[in-house]
Amino acid sequence: MQRANHSLASERFDLVVVGGGIYGAAAAWEAARRGLKTALIESGDFGAATSANSLKVIHSGFRYLQNLDLARLRMSSGELSNLLGMAPHLVQARPCLVPTRGLGKQGRPAFAVALALYNRLIKNDKLKGRLLDLDQARVFLGPCPLDGVTGAALWYEGVVADAERLSLSYVLSATEEGAQAANYLRAESLLRQDGRISGVLARDELSGDQIAVQGSVVVLCAGAHNDALLGRAAAQPALASAVNLVLGRRLGEALLGLRSPRDAAADPVCGPHRFIFMVPWHDRTMLGTAYRSWPGAPRPTGPKPEELLDLLVEFNQGCPGLNLGPGDISFYHWGLVPLAEPGRAPAGGGLATKRRIEEQGGLVAVSGAKYTTARAVAAEAVTRACAQLGRSQAELAVTPLWGGDPGGAELPPGLAPEAGEHLRNQYGSRAAEVAALGADDAALLAPLAPDTPVLGCEVARAVEQEMAIHLSDVSLRRTILGKAARPSGAALNAAAGIMAARLGWDPARQEEEIAQALAPYRVLEELR
Repeated sequence: MQRANHSLASERFDLVVVGGGIYGAAAAWEAARRGLKTALIESGDFGAATSANSLKVIHSGFRYLQNLDLARLRMSSGELSNLLGMAPHLVQARPCLVPTRGLGKQGRPAFAVALALYNRLIKNDKLKGRLLDLDQARVFLGPCPLDGVTGAALWYEGVVADAERLSLSYVLSATEEGAQAANYLRAESLLRQDGRISGVLARDELSGDQIAVQGSVVVLCAGAHNDALLGRAAAQPALASAVNLVLGRRLGEALLGLRSPRDAAADPVCGPHRFIFMVPWHDRTMLGTAYRSWPGAPRPTGPKPEELLDLLVEFNQGCPGLNLGPGDISFYHWGLVPLAEPGRAPAGGGLATKRRIEEQGGLVAVSGAKYTTARAVAAEAVTRACAQLGRSQAELAVTPLWGGDPGGAELPPGLAPEAGEHLRNQYGSRAAEVAALGADDAALLAPLAPDTPVLGCEVARAVEQEMAIHLSDVSLRRTILGKAARPSGAALNAAAGIMAARLGWDPARQEEEIAQALAPYRVLEELR
């Protein structure tokens, strides 16, 4: 996969997809595999913004039963089943528990009815749930207080080992189907001809060049930036900031849902006593999610120390036995998400939960709220684009994404077993292709440093075949180097050296890239 910034200006496309988050990446894949000539442009790096901020959970839809939203339950459970088959190396099903109490909505009778209905509605028997008695639940509840607990409801959710690579897998799959893609190509305005949208005027963030990308239909998946590209100002507040914490230790083997102790005054975005979750992730635990109203236009930023600490306090209040302190936080994930009703006080009527798709001549604009259902929403958007193109077409059956095929080629015999396992976990059936980059340089088959499993060949692939431009693209999105904690200086220096040899960086540029890659961790230093 090569950066197609120059060729984009010399061709006309059926579809131009703006935005390389999970929605845009999925839309590019859906369009390309339907035979449409497709271009994908992203202002930053693929999957770098809100799509990178998630609790790493692919939802089964069980929680939609509380509102009897059966259509969304079916869609979510169906997409979870799809992803378990499309990217089995990245998405695994894990048990999720919520303690039962009393005889009301949180009681065993209510959950028994909900689980019975859920089990009838979902099509994947491996995801079906059941009730646990107190002794069975105690194994999973760990340090959480058992006062009033009568047991637990258990069902299955998906956990994404690497959400950024899942987004990238759509892009890689799209380009293998013939799509052209470019990151760091910022859409500045929409082109118009004869009263229709006819493409995008974009700015190359690397060269400064302006590029006109012509397309019969533009599929706009720019998230919080959609309104600006459409030339309209959204009523404020329109967004909420969302933050999840990464802890430096594993607290359990199942997802655990707890009711927040916060009342409506303390949580104006989601209201009182929302669910907060502990999620096992690699050898760590993720905590989330906390939301705050975002007062202005979207812009690159990050959380303040008090936001991280506030979520930590919330979990300690909900589960005092955790006894978490600032030193337990190894990293965070932060992004902006849409509110349900922009302009409504105090906080937009809560979070948006349903997708919005709007059309005009030559345009399909998508506003999505859920990572789980991104592919299904993207497929709907592409179907609408096909109708505008006069190519009415039914949605195709899903197929494995890049790395998701069964089996795969044999890894080099000299590769250490733990290195081979790591490559299989990250790249699935394409692991041997990554390892092959070390055929002429055995050093690339070794970890960058003793404190990371990331191999040199992963960095080489990121530059040569995955459009990595900056060191942060490698540490935060192409590999797991910096996704769970601050990378060591030795690992970053080794990665920067591999990139420098391929991109012609001098020592000053390497130092600049290392400083940029370390910037997201500065807020953690303020917690100590």
